[in-house]
Amino acid sequence: MKAAGYLRVSTDAQAGEDRFGLESQTQAIQKFAEDQGYDLTSWYTDAGVSGGTLERPELQRLLVDSRAARFEVVLVAKMDRVARDLMAQLWLEKELLRADVEIISVAEPFRGQDATNRLFRQIIGAFAEFEKSRITDRMSSGRKVKASRGGYAGGGAPLGYLYKRGTGHLELDTEKVEAVKLAFKLRAQGMNLQQVANELNRLGMSTAKGSKFRRTQVMRILAHKDIYAGAYRYSQIVARGEHPSLLSQDPIPPYITRGS
Repeated sequence: MKAAGYLRVSTDAQAGEDRFGLESQTQAIQKFAEDQGYDLTSWYTDAGVSGGTLERPELQRLLVDSRAARFEVVLVAKMDRVARDLMAQLWLEKELLRADVEIISVAEPFRGQDATNRLFRQIIGAFAEFEKSRITDRMSSGRKVKASRGGYAGGGAPLGYLYKRGTGHLELDTEKVEAVKLAFKLRAQGMNLQQVANELNRLGMSTAKGSKFRRTQVMRILAHKDIYAGAYRYSQIVARGEHPSLLSQDPIPPYITRGS
């Protein structure tokens, strides 16, 4: 019987050079396939993708291939690799069954469409979703604590700053500082967003990715005025940031409104 192996890890660390998460899943699936006599003909790997979404490139490719009858079963190390959302798990199972393809979990031996096994799979899916929610809550709480102390809670750094994962701090990007300062200056002089973008481009300045400025990039700069003035905002928390400011704070420039 032809089988496909599906692998997923949700973080960059798990998908990194050591690839421990992917490697352990691969070994578990290979051993199971060998023991059960399955012919592993294809692999699908979503690295660094959340199990709470169905918008995964390799998962979508797997669904397309299942309709082409390229395999009869999909082997996963655990059901939470398929999805960490119960409704998503149920939808995927039904979509594959429409193509006469069954999902088999190496770690959880609840196969088939009888009522008992379906119930146990749903219980497993519900616990996976519950654990995902707990992880999200813990991360949010940690970020709020960090933000209340003025530390950076993560995510893409505003233009003019660099963020190195795990440091909790923003550092100046000296190559982009002048573009940020000039954007605020030109805006304060009455230029509209497109005029500011045009002037930055005329002077040879570029975005963090090295591309030309558009009005949306200028709008994004202006939206981070609190950070550029030395404050840090996360959710409902506003605190003096630990990062260096790019805009003068005392007195606050007329185009900066603290707390707004």
